[in-house]
Amino acid sequence: MAQAEERIAELEILLMQHEDSIESLSTTLHRQQLHIEQLEKTLGRLTDRVKSLQESAVKPAEEETPPPHY
Repeated sequence: MAQAEERIAELEILLMQHEDSIESLSTTLHRQQLHIEQLEKTLGRLTDRVKSLQESAVKPAEEETPPPHY
């Protein structure tokens, strides 16, 4: 009987360790998801910024000033 009780105790300890591991992984996953969302927002803002810079960098041909040698 003592051997069965020891085995049950070992299984309970193992179960608690697994629950702790799952909780830790869940917390880590949640933090990573928040970080990914933040990075996606930053990437979106940077993409918009690059697009606006590209659009403003080149004037339409009729607005361009001819070079001095013309």
